[in-house]
Amino acid sequence: MQGTKDEALNLVLQKIDNVDKWINRWEIKELPSILWENEFPEKLITGRYNNGWGILVATNRRLIFIDKGMLSLKVEDFSYDKIASIESKTGVVFGSLTIYASGNKEKFEYADKELLRGFADFLRAKLSTQKSQSSPAAPSPVENPSLTISVADELEKLAGLRDRGIITDEEFSAQKAKLLA
Repeated sequence: MQGTKDEALNLVLQKIDNVDKWINRWEIKELPSILWENEFPEKLITGRYNNGWGILVATNRRLIFIDKGMLSLKVEDFSYDKIASIESKTGVVFGSLTIYASGNKEKFEYADKELLRGFADFLRAKLSTQKSQSSPAAPSPVENPSLTISVADELEKLAGLRDRGIITDEEFSAQKAKLLA
């Protein structure tokens, strides 16, 4: 199973051009030992969290912050079902991501603003998927005309995520079918 995790990690790292793999090599090296069975990295950014510099990794099961110091390893994770919402802000060069989970507010900052935007969009789509899978079916647009606009907006957002490569065609089709059902 370890080989599969390493292969998934290598695929993610190949897709991320702007992550400094040399500076974050210790965190990246620790990642396979932190991942659970059947857990795979999907997106990664670097930045500062809780007075530590490291990586923030979105996996298929949770969000993980890793800071590998000279003498210590700091790992904090956020289960997707515990994340209520996220907020992203960008400045001239850097951006920040605030995670609202289980009544707490955690901030990840000093991330490259362009990478942060893509990461935040990916995370929003992930959270939307998680919530739609766990919540009861919403009334159809015919029953509530105000939902028609939001369904169209959601389809447009999903198409944008698909066009940028953040979600696959299969994920887009699955979400589209759920929205239109």
